[in-house]
Amino acid sequence: MQIKVIATLLFLISGMAIAAEPPQRVVSVNLCSDQLLLMLADPQQVASVSHLSRDPDSSFVADEAAAFPLNHARAEEIIRLKPDLILVTPHTNPRLRTTLKQLGYPLHQLSLGHRFDDIVKDIRQLAARLGQGSRGESLIQQMQQRLQSGAAKAAHPPTAIFLQPRGYTSGSDTLQDEALRLAGWHNLAAQQGVKGYTPVPLEKVLHWQPETIFTSAYTGSGDSLAERQLQHPALKRLLAKHPMVEIPYKYWICPGPMLADAVALLQQARVRERDR
Repeated sequence: MQIKVIATLLFLISGMAIAAEPPQRVVSVNLCSDQLLLMLADPQQVASVSHLSRDPDSSFVADEAAAFPLNHARAEEIIRLKPDLILVTPHTNPRLRTTLKQLGYPLHQLSLGHRFDDIVKDIRQLAARLGQGSRGESLIQQMQQRLQSGAAKAAHPPTAIFLQPRGYTSGSDTLQDEALRLAGWHNLAAQQGVKGYTPVPLEKVLHWQPETIFTSAYTGSGDSLAERQLQHPALKRLLAKHPMVEIPYKYWICPGPMLADAVALLQQARVRERDR
């Protein structure tokens, strides 16, 4: 009887050990999970990343992604990769998620929240799943240090908004709002009750009179039809003394460690505004 009990315990323990082993063939199907995967995983753990990971205008890991096979988030190509973990996001096609689950593939979904704490949570959870806890904590610490290094806030924060092509602005519950707050700006759009990523009439922007307007072009030329709206004569008059400040679009595609870089750029702009 004792031998049987010992054998059963050994079997259970070995099974737990196998289950606890970090994945060795991880597939990411979204740019946001691509970036965290390549920042956290050992290269031999990565089986594939999405095709967007190599776009230098969108991806912070474009150079690193060149070393790995690409996918287009199609079930048949993912299955051929024989993954032992698939990274998905709230934006992943629900049909793809359902198919992969039905086939028995383990999924790990990032939350992609808009707050610093959400980013920390995503990094910590994915790092643990990959068996890279210490690397995750190091990445979090680097973010915190960068944010703290420029954390001095003005007694009266200068006002700003984000104004994107087609007149979109960033209200509360957006990554831009979080970055503005952390950088010591006052987001007028959020103050005016704007929530999420929402178009606002130019008349409202002119009425708000923000001290600085930030934007992020969708194209390298800045000459799309949507972007021409930013050349309106009335807006140009508002910007005569305070030119619009460009923050590259790739800072806002995904919540991640690049938030600290975005905050640093916004802090630099705040210093320039203070010294005018």
